[in-house]
Parts: sequence; C-alpha cells; structure tokens
Amino acid sequence: MITQGFGETLTDALTANPALADLPSASAILDTSNYTFQAVTFGKDAQGFQGFHAHRATTRAYVDENPLLGVSSYDSGRVFIDNYFQGKGLLISLSSYVTTSVYTFYSATYNSVPNDPSPLDTRLERGSTKNSTISDYYNYSAIPDLGHYLNPIIDPAVSSAYSKIGSYAPASGLGPSSYYFFTVPPFYGNLSGYFNRNELLDSHGYLTVSPSSVEDAVDFSKGAVMTSSFLVSSGKVALDTVVSGGDAAILAAFGGIKHVGVYCLDLKEMLASGLLPPYGWATLNNTRKYRLVAKVTSLFDFLFHRDWSGNSGFEQGLNLGSLSTNGGPRVSIIFDFK
Repeated sequence: MITQGFGETLTDALTANPALADLPSASAILDTSNYTFQAVTFGKDAQGFQGFHAHRATTRAYVDENPLLGVSSYDSGRVFIDNYFQGKGLLISLSSYVTTSVYTFYSATYNSVPNDPSPLDTRLERGSTKNSTISDYYNYSAIPDLGHYLNPIIDPAVSSAYSKIGSYAPASGLGPSSYYFFTVPPFYGNLSGYFNRNELLDSHGYLTVSPSSVEDAVDFSKGAVMTSSFLVSSGKVALDTVVSGGDAAILAAFGGIKHVGVYCLDLKEMLASGLLPPYGWATLNNTRKYRLVAKVTSLFDFLFHRDWSGNSGFEQGLNLGSLSTNGGPRVSIIFDFK
C-alpha cells in the first residue's frame, strides 16, 4: 500500500526550487537521488515485542556440553526460545519455531494481529515496539521506539540487552553458547547475519537500498535492489529484498515478519535540522531521516516454517547447527510501483 508519505515526497521533488542549482552550498538538494527509495524495514505485531517470543526473559537454567549455566533477567546475553507444539505447551524435539503455536498458547493475553495498514501510517506499527518487560534495564531510555525491528547488536549503548530487544544476527555470529531453543534435547547453533556482515543495516533497523541499479535482482551485497528489467512492459519498477540465513532464523525466533516498509529520505526534516546533502550511509549514528512511503501487512508470518519428516523447517539447504553461511532459505519480497 502506498502511504501519504509517498505523495509528500513527490511534492517535495516537484516543488524544489530550480534556482538552487546556482548555489554551490545547496545545489545538491536537486539531486534526484534524494527522492528515490532509500531503505526497507521489517516488523510484526506490536504486542509481540512485549515479552513474547525471544523477547521474553526466562527463569530457566539450561545444560549443554558445559556445566549448568545460570540465567539473569536478560539471560546473560543469550537468545532463548521456548518452543510449543500445537499450542499445548509441549516441548518438541526438533528446531523449528512455529509462531502460530505461540499465538494459540498465549491467546488469552497475546493479540498477535498487526495493525491494519492505513495510508496515513508513518511507521509499521502504531503501538509501542519497545520491550517494556526490560524497563529496569540501565539504559532503557536509549532504546528507540520506531514501530519495527531494531538492530541494537551494533549499538554499544544498548547491545548488552540485544537478546531481549532483537532482532538481527551479528556479523561474527551468535555462537553455540548464545543461541538456544528449549527443545528436547536442547538445540543450539551459530547464527551469523548477512545484513550486518555486509554493513547493510543501521542500528535503527533500516536496510539500505543499493545505490546502483542492476539488470537482474540477484546481487544483494549492497542492499535491497531496485530494478525494472523484468517489468518494462508494465511500466513498473520493483524493489526486491531478501532475508536469508542467520537473519531469517533470528527474525523467526523473535516472532517473524508481518510488516515490510519502504522509505524515502525525509529531506525537509534533515534540512530543518541543518543537514545538507549529500547524505552518506552509516550503520551507527546514521544521519539519514526516513519517511515511510509504502508498506505491506499480512496476518501470515512471512517466515512461517515447521519441521517436516524429521528435519527442521529451516534446514533445507542450510543446517541450523551452522547458520553462519549465506545460503539456505530465503524470503524474497518485491514491491511493484507504477
């Protein structure tokens, strides 16, 4: 769905004063790249952030090849996922995390439905997406509330609470002692993030769009891809993004994806703040301000998966015990604009 922000961006582009071309300090405002698609975000239902899925602090100790390890209110930086089978609270013996079973098990207290999309939306979820169950965290005020998944693992101010905030895997990977499914027997694996390894995601969860156009939407090494090569006859352009490997697994553990947002730069806000183009990309302390211009919302989790014939639902081409690779399952989401 196109939002009001898309019209605002078109208006900004059409009303930019051409006389700025004669001012060296301001001529970059007329650069067309300021008005193109610049970022993508992922989100889910707002209540899902409030102590559900991997956001929930556990009180359970666990055993692996190491001696018994205790737990703290933030699970000592470990990501824990309680797995439920068909919503009956039974621990399962495989590795998939079936979100629908979680919805059923907590149905009395958990409304797993995302906000209906509105053309007036300025964020993916209108409700708070800041995990209030860790409000006693020493730097809780530094955690942004933006309506979508954040990327706090790269932000020193809040990275120590990553396991309760979420939601993308670090570049170096979450090692075997940092990632636990409560299954029978316990499952653990290494989760390495493609987005963070390639520095495509800023700390606020904005996935950058590749600055170069491509003929085929296959190279995601510079971010989400804008292409028109397969839609020329329809007069459309497409924005294609892929969630794969460790990022897919960790996002599934934190509750999956039910929203996807597309953003342009909020040029007016940046200019009002005294920020002049060109606007560089940075993963930490990114100065870019974004405006939501399109979104897709689904009741169905885009990362839904389940075990099949003794194999994990995410195991096809990718073993959950070694999620440090880039291969394996991919969720590709394409926006068509005409």
